[in-house]
Amino acid sequence: MSLPIDPVQKISPWKETWSIEAKILTIWEDASIVNENMQKLLHMVLMDKQHHKVQATVDHDLITTFIHQLKEGHVFIISDFKVIPNGGLVRVTRHRFRILFKCSTSVVAAADRDIPNPGLSLTSMDEILQKRSDYEYLIDFVGVLCGLKRKTDVEFNGKIFRVIVLAVFAYGKKIPCILVGECSALMDINSLKKYQRAPVLILESFKIQVNGDKVSLQNVINVSRVSINRDMQETVNFLNGYHIASHDFSRLCSDENGDLVCVIDDESFDWKLMRTIANLKGNNE
Repeated sequence: MSLPIDPVQKISPWKETWSIEAKILTIWEDASIVNENMQKLLHMVLMDKQHHKVQATVDHDLITTFIHQLKEGHVFIISDFKVIPNGGLVRVTRHRFRILFKCSTSVVAAADRDIPNPGLSLTSMDEILQKRSDYEYLIDFVGVLCGLKRKTDVEFNGKIFRVIVLAVFAYGKKIPCILVGECSALMDINSLKKYQRAPVLILESFKIQVNGDKVSLQNVINVSRVSINRDMQETVNFLNGYHIASHDFSRLCSDENGDLVCVIDDESFDWKLMRTIANLKGNNE
């Protein structure tokens, strides 16, 4: 006899026998120090048919047990797991709790594998700019790329990371966006200059950073994703929502420093608003 399916929204530690049917939106790995040892963790964001999301984690010892069963974009019935508070530095969902797999956790492919919603929870430009302290949850955002500062290599904890700084425009306002590591590889200057009009970016799971009265977005390595002119309803809604035709966009062109700049209504982005590489080097996060 199959267990009844529970809504993701209702999951809590006050019950032990949960069973959910959910789509795996994203999967990523990272490492965490446990008892003075560095251990690998496998993380996922799950979404049910009501579009409620919860983060799930597989500990180091169980990754080999589950890694071949879990497929991004597929829908599974997941049962017999532990529920813990949604804490830590990286909170991808706003759910109060998160799921922790056990050795007895069951993962079975669902008969109905279609949950077409991409699971984005878009945050508006006004909501971001109103923040006065670093926000504990990662957010999704859509905007027009209107500037790009050339790539720079930064050393942090003995590793070299590629860093670029973007300017993103939405609803008449602009915000700096810092890309570190693999996310920066998508921003190839020569490829971006080929677009007839400044492209639309979808930023998934980005951190809001507040530095004094300056607010910016920054990716989280292994977690955040960037899409350029992605063919999805959220892109269409964005373009329709703020009447892009009312703004005069140029294509992205190189300036005298080799950076990319898009002119919007005769105003280019003021790079002085950007945080410097020196700021980044001094950032202990």
